[in-house]
Amino acid sequence: MLYSSDFICSTPSLIEYLKESGFDTKTAHIGDLIEHPFSLLIPKYYADLIDWRDPDDPLRKMILPDKLEHEVKNYELADPIGDAVCSPTPGVVHRYPDRCLLMLTNVCAVHCRFCFRKNILDTNGAHLDKALAYIRAHIEIWEVIFSGGDPFMFTDHFMESIVSKLRRIPHVKMIRFHTRTPVVYPQKITPNLLASLQNAGPCSVVLHVNHPREITPAFIAVVSKMRTAGALILSQTVLLKGVNDHEKILGELFKKLVESGVKPYYLHHLDLTKGTHHFRISVARGKEIIQNFEELFLDSACQNM
Repeated sequence: MLYSSDFICSTPSLIEYLKESGFDTKTAHIGDLIEHPFSLLIPKYYADLIDWRDPDDPLRKMILPDKLEHEVKNYELADPIGDAVCSPTPGVVHRYPDRCLLMLTNVCAVHCRFCFRKNILDTNGAHLDKALAYIRAHIEIWEVIFSGGDPFMFTDHFMESIVSKLRRIPHVKMIRFHTRTPVVYPQKITPNLLASLQNAGPCSVVLHVNHPREITPAFIAVVSKMRTAGALILSQTVLLKGVNDHEKILGELFKKLVESGVKPYYLHHLDLTKGTHHFRISVARGKEIIQNFEELFLDSACQNM
């Protein structure tokens, strides 16, 4: 069940919540938060994971607006991965022959400040009937990938309905969900949603996880339930300056994911999204991190032989 009382949606509500939680808001350094068109949205569950005494807390950086977001560089784009040119009908992105994205919601459980689709989160132009008609007409589509917005923010009834409709299309063999909800708002993973995963047949869930501290007992419990429902659980991580741009942090993250039953799958360089330059590291630095990561864990493996 989704409750508005579970979320913080403005600076005043954040200040009030922190006061109720016993924090000195001056110590928390949030009195001068910058307003931004891409509004603040934080589940209280996730706010409780943040060390509010540390202005450089990595979880805090991912969800609080920063004045640097207003400094848009000339190379940054509103649609950095080119969704628009690959969208044959509203709600569908068909970039690769045998799979397509199905984006039916602009709702997320959290507003990540580095979001590459923040330009669509204030509107929802998806047309369900046209999207399904397109998928039925294109028999080469083997996999449908729910993205958005966050598909795990669907109502239980809508999730059950859309999964059922896709399962009636013979050539759709795989369903994939890309979501951050189990990481930032695990209480949304209801028995009904788990039943929809089970009814989806062969399906995978790709979890967006960026830092080891996001792997909590609540997250681990939800992963276990999704695995029991039959879903293959993978993860994706975005390289972010000041958050996880070090081989030791990534190593801890990936080990904790594997221990939780999640296979690390994607490691992304940050897209050229408007107002995200302060999160971006160079490609050269990214390669260096991966090289250091490989050397670190190769040395560790050799020592344990």
